[in-house]
Amino acid sequence: MTSENVSLTLKTDPTNCYLLKSQDGRLLIDTSLPTGFIHFIRELKTIKVDLSEIKYLLLTHSHDDHAGFAAELKDKTNCRIIVHKNSIEALKNGCNKNVGRYLNKPASIFMSLYSWVKRRSWGYSPVTLDDDDIVVADDDDDILRTLGIEGRIIYTPGHTDDSLSVILTNGDAFVGDACMNIFGFLHYRPIVLYDSDLVFESWRRIIESGAKTIYPAHGKPFAVEGLIRCLKRYAPAHI
Repeated sequence: MTSENVSLTLKTDPTNCYLLKSQDGRLLIDTSLPTGFIHFIRELKTIKVDLSEIKYLLLTHSHDDHAGFAAELKDKTNCRIIVHKNSIEALKNGCNKNVGRYLNKPASIFMSLYSWVKRRSWGYSPVTLDDDDIVVADDDDDILRTLGIEGRIIYTPGHTDDSLSVILTNGDAFVGDACMNIFGFLHYRPIVLYDSDLVFESWRRIIESGAKTIYPAHGKPFAVEGLIRCLKRYAPAHI
């Protein structure tokens, strides 16, 4: 990652959070599960970033492992939240939407075991948006630049209908759950999805946006060439 971007991986739950440097502080991409806030604070201390530096929170979508402690973070920092318009209802109610279907049988087995082990409730503290927060309806070329971040936001549905990705001009792509890199059998596909065709269309748009390195919310970063190969394998019509 470039020197202006700091990757945060919460050690005790599954979500990667990413910090980007803005003109007046930091933009955080995603939180994690509701129980992850204390560990998040510890991660900030390890990289010598004060919580007060977080001025913006961009949620790639409204699932509990991405918006879990958003309300707590907003309460403590008064950060401005950036979300897709389709996230508003789920955030207000503190619940997942567009849970969809499992990709395949191995994905179903894994998620069942994970939910049992973690005693996951699939809910979180409701997040109420203020007039100062930013709601995105589609692609946006301006919001990030007004914050001093060279990049754009693109709408990448498929995993959910409220999924956003951040594409920086240097090719760093922060994609939430539009892509995953946790198990070989997924081949970068989301473990849960509501529309597979939209997943592949979103991949195409990520690729065409100039992405060079994919930073998923789950798993290690990988080169965009891997995504291109999988798109050719599973959905050549989208190439």
